[in-house]
Amino acid sequence: MKATYLDVEVQANSEWYYETEEDSTLFLYILNGEGSFEPDSIEEIREKQAVLFDKGKKIYVKSKDKGIRFLLLSAKPLKEPIAWGGPVVMNTKEELNLAFRELDEERFIK
Repeated sequence: MKATYLDVEVQANSEWYYETEEDSTLFLYILNGEGSFEPDSIEEIREKQAVLFDKGKKIYVKSKDKGIRFLLLSAKPLKEPIAWGGPVVMNTKEELNLAFRELDEERFIK
C-alpha cells in the first residue's frame, strides 16, 4: 500500500495544485496561514484546521497574504472495521480489549 505524506508551503497570494489517485482519500492539516481550496471559493480555512476531500480529485490551494503551510496525507482506504478507544485503534472490540490488557501489563509494544 502506498501512502503520500507531504509538507507543503505555498508562498503568499499563490496557487498550488496536486492530483490524487482516483480511489485515494486525502486530507490536509493546516499548520500556518490560511487559504481556500476550490478555485472559485471565498471560504478561507485557517491554521489548526483540517480539510477532508472526496476521493479522486485534483486539489487546488490558493494562499492568502501570509501564505500557507500544511500537511497533505493521501492513501487508499483500508476498508477494514475500526474499534477505537482512547489512544488505541484496532479492528475489533476483542483486539481493543487485548491491547488495553497488554498496556496494563506493560507488554503492548512487542
